[in-house]
Amino acid sequence: MLTMESSRVDRLDLRGLPVWERSRLVLEILDRLPPGSSLTVVTENEPRGMSARFAVSHKQVLVDQRRVAAREWHLTLTRADLDGDTVTTDGILRRTLPFGALDGDALTRIAEMATQHTARRGQVIFPEHSDWPFLGIVFEGTLALSSGNGSQRERIFYEIFPFETFGDVTLFDQSPSTARIIVLSKSARFLRIPRDVILATGMHHPELFVRLGKAVGQRTRLLQEALTVQATLPILARIANVLLPYAMPEKGLSTAMSPLPNMTQAQIAAAAGTVKEVAARAIAELESRGLLRRERGHIRFLDRQRLIELVRELS
Repeated sequence: MLTMESSRVDRLDLRGLPVWERSRLVLEILDRLPPGSSLTVVTENEPRGMSARFAVSHKQVLVDQRRVAAREWHLTLTRADLDGDTVTTDGILRRTLPFGALDGDALTRIAEMATQHTARRGQVIFPEHSDWPFLGIVFEGTLALSSGNGSQRERIFYEIFPFETFGDVTLFDQSPSTARIIVLSKSARFLRIPRDVILATGMHHPELFVRLGKAVGQRTRLLQEALTVQATLPILARIANVLLPYAMPEKGLSTAMSPLPNMTQAQIAAAAGTVKEVAARAIAELESRGLLRRERGHIRFLDRQRLIELVRELS
């Protein structure tokens, strides 16, 4: 149901609708939105597939995805005055939500101090217990927050997708990191902005701190949820929950989002808080039920609707 919450923000509750009907409904409304207005979409699971689709197809749209309650996510799509440039540093900043609070001069000053970097799968951007005096922004590929806690058993707690920030917590408390950031996709590109530049800018533009603080809050929710899932759900539901963000809102089996098709079973196991052998058995079970399909040992296709139903059944 579509309701008007204010003069500028519409709300579309998709819960209960088949996943393959959702993108069409959102697109019909999104294409009619005037500049400066927003559409907030409500779903019961992380709408990563939907948000990724709109980020690619609508360069003029800012995407803000938030978990607000148990089985309630809000995806706010705002039509902004953007030129769609995601290659220059200035263009990357404009498509990253916290920096929407800044005027052109402030963005220019940050862009002048930022540097672009490239890293490959498995590379550590910064290690655990280290001081990383920067704020990062991913603009290609996927990173992840990971921890081994001094052991060889790695755990992945959440992913960091294009136009999302990382290093937010250490930015504010200026203490050594408690986990490491690694590259999950085949490769990744990111901006690195000196901490002092962000802190100085925030003193004159407090809304930047507010928006970064909201991002930290959302990451805390994701971390809490990951720990709860890993501690309480049966392994089949844990693996299905890890796969869900990569499942597109289509009917039946559809192509899985990157970087899942290139992820190893060990990485999927780390995200589910288990070991490779246990994850392999769960993946085989999900495939036998028709919830996923593999090619050459990698998961290439997922059925989002059935994954949602399985997690709900086992939760």
